[in-house]
Amino acid sequence: MLRGLGGIGKTQLAVEFARRHQALFSAVFWLDGRSESSLKQSIALSASRIPEGQIPETSRAYSISSSGNVDSTVGDVLDWLGKYDNGKWLLIFDNVDLEYGSGKMDGNAYDITRYFPEADHGSILITTRLAKLQLHWGGWKLDKVEESQAHAIFEKWYGRAFGEAA
Repeated sequence: MLRGLGGIGKTQLAVEFARRHQALFSAVFWLDGRSESSLKQSIALSASRIPEGQIPETSRAYSISSSGNVDSTVGDVLDWLGKYDNGKWLLIFDNVDLEYGSGKMDGNAYDITRYFPEADHGSILITTRLAKLQLHWGGWKLDKVEESQAHAIFEKWYGRAFGEAA
């Protein structure tokens, strides 16, 4: 879990993590968690990346035709992820920012756990602004860094001093 203010770099850090560690995973699925509808669409569209014959062809073809039952396709993808021999995937739920399960719950909020595969294998990374999610599952809070820290990060990642010509 990566938590912090909007624009602090949660998504970019998740992208960098997936890029640097992609060899550890058999598949990486990037899911738009801004709303339940966008999450379902992201999961359904990822069905085309599942090898032929491992889920119904109607679900695999969802991304091409956008026809069919999105809930059924989501179920097929989650079932596939839950299979024991699919244990090296990474799901990145990006921008899960709507408060769910509290008195001040947003009307568009949803229970993200309904979209976790029923398995104790694989990996899940969530980016959020919600402290409640970090308290529930742990993770890291991202804060602003001092200018000197920002320069050091830039130099480490890009191998040159901040301000040098490209």
